[in-house]
This record gives sequence, structure tokens and C-alpha cells, in this order.
Amino acid sequence: MITAEVDASDVQTSEHATYTVDVRRERMVWRAVAVVALVLGAGPVWQVWQGVPPTPVALEAGDPLPVAPTGVGDIVNLRPAVQRAVERAVIAADREGVVLGVTSGWRDSGKQQQLYDAAIAKYGSAAKARRWVLPPRESQHVKGGAVDIGPSAAASWLEKNGVRYGLCRRYANEPWHFELLAPHKGQPCPALEPHA
Repeated sequence: MITAEVDASDVQTSEHATYTVDVRRERMVWRAVAVVALVLGAGPVWQVWQGVPPTPVALEAGDPLPVAPTGVGDIVNLRPAVQRAVERAVIAADREGVVLGVTSGWRDSGKQQQLYDAAIAKYGSAAKARRWVLPPRESQHVKGGAVDIGPSAAASWLEKNGVRYGLCRRYANEPWHFELLAPHKGQPCPALEPHA
């Protein structure tokens, strides 16, 4: 990129020509590459969950509060379209100063079954547990079609901006759960479902 105003540190000279590089753009590109590398490598920055998610809408009297997912999510095994959408959203969020982390992505059937069994124990029945965790054969996480996002500010950012990448929040009671529900340019996100 050629610029009109040149800082001496921005001019690069070679044997053949002198050219001007917009260093800010180059730094931004490298920062974006680093963010994607961290996501793909599940770096420690993605392990942070800050803030408290809003109180979910699918609770009944006596139900324990759900806990937003924390940790590092596997995006390598997501469906390719979902993986590309998440990568593009991470870069865009970073440009706006938002650290968007995948706290849970693809899960194998065994892990999903453990989560489902734990939810049954926590909520007291399979019917109540299903509002928060689906069995493996029904879970979009197992199918590579869903990600959970953190921290809560990043989930809020993605809810507002995710449609640009095809990513939509699916459930009213899970502000962290996103799926590729608007894959076509200009397609709106569908209405929220109350719960899984």
C-alpha cells in the first residue's frame, strides 16, 4: 500500500527500488494471524472466561443455575464452513478490541455423553437436562456445527455481529452457544429457540 505521508521508519529500501509500506496494516495482519494461530492452537488466552452470563430463561423453581463453558474448544474438527466463519469472526472481533474465545467447540460422543449424564444428575431428569445439554446423537457440538464463546463480552459481540459470518446464537437460555444458521450473505439469523 502506498501512502502519501511517510515516516522514515516505514520506508524500506532494496537494491531495485524504494517503496513505502503501511506498517500499521502489516502489524494488523500479523496480529490477526496470531489470533487465528492461538485459536487453532487453543492458546491460553482462550481459557479465560470473564463476567457472568445473564440468568437463563429456561430455569424452573429449584433448578440450579447453569455454568457457562470454560476452557479451550476444539475448532480443528469443526465442519469447514463453521471453522472459517469462526476464524473470520475472531479476526473481526480482534480488530474491534474484543477477545473472542472458543470455550467449547467440537466434542466427541464420549465427552458429550459425560456432559449429558452430569446434566441429568444436576437437574434431576433427562427432560430438564435436555434444556442445557443434548445427548450425543442430537448435539451440534458432536456434529462439528456449534461453538460456545467466551468471555461474555465476546458472546455479546458475536450475537450482535455474528450474522456477518453466518454465526447465530441458537438458544435463549445459552448466550454463549452459536451455530452456522445464516450461511448465505444477507440471510438473517432465525428467532431464538427457548432451549435445546
